[in-house]
This record gives sequence, structure tokens and C-alpha cells, in this order.
Amino acid sequence: MVYPTETFYAIGGNALNKKLGQHISSIKNRPPEKPFPTIIGDLQSLDKLISHWPENARETADKYWPGALTMILPGRKTLPAAITGSDGSIAVRWSPHPLINDLAKLLHTPLISTSANLSSQPPVRKASAIALGIIAETDLLIISDNDDDPDPRPSTIIDVRINPPLLLRPGAVTIN
Repeated sequence: MVYPTETFYAIGGNALNKKLGQHISSIKNRPPEKPFPTIIGDLQSLDKLISHWPENARETADKYWPGALTMILPGRKTLPAAITGSDGSIAVRWSPHPLINDLAKLLHTPLISTSANLSSQPPVRKASAIALGIIAETDLLIISDNDDDPDPRPSTIIDVRINPPLLLRPGAVTIN
């Protein structure tokens, strides 16, 4: 499915479905070894993804989630390769976008959430900019009634497996 988030439009679905990651990589023309970030709708869904909470990671989550903050956490060994890094890590965000948050909660599963663009292209800010090839390959397109943010920022990415956390990409959330 293609859906809005608090940052950009995303393409994704059930992050625990092993075939879905391959399909999305194909749609986006993205190298299959590059893992996808995930979105959760509540902390209970996170239990399906991580092996443990690193020191201070829970405090960071309590302070910034839901929010446009992606945390790199230690993933469970049983996760699909499409959502785990070569070091066993997983990128997770608890989105504050009401629609996608409710959907993730309702499904009780984490969702793949990668920008709805072709690999190496800029992220998609408006539904009208989503490539027709991406739309044709998805089962569901959810369009926001609020495509008016002229300059959305990507999520901030931090690695919380180390203390203090390492900023990997600045974005919408300022960590202090």
C-alpha cells in the first residue's frame, strides 16, 4: 500500500511478511540488501521486532514517540532480511500520523515504511507526485486530505544501541 505519514508518502505493508520486502524492492528498483525502516502503532508491536531495550532507549522513546524519530534498535533474529541490517539492527518509528498509527494498531503488526518513490529519486510530498508505476504495483492507495505541508522534513534517525545515541540523519525531530 501507499500511504501518508507525518513526513512523506510511504510504501509498505506487513513488515513480518518475507515476500513483501522483495516486492517493494522490485517496485522501487532498490537494492534488496538495503533494509527497510518500519512503523509501529504502539509499544507492544515493538516487542515483535526488538531483542531488548538498549540502555536509555526506552527513555528516548518515551520522550519523542510518537514522533518523526526513527531509532536503530537490536532486532530479533527471526525477522525478515528485508527489514534488518547486516548487523541485526532494525529501524523503527512510531508515527504520530493518526491514520497510519491507527492502521498499525488495528493490524497489530509493524509496517514497512519507506518513501513512495523510485530508488534515488526525492521523497514524495504530494499524492499527485507518486509515480504511476508504483501505484500500479500496489493494492491500496491512501490519499491524505492534507497534502499542504510545503516543506516536510524526513524523520530524524538515531542509533540508540550506543550511549549516547549517535545521530545518523538530522530531520524533523531535534534530539537534546
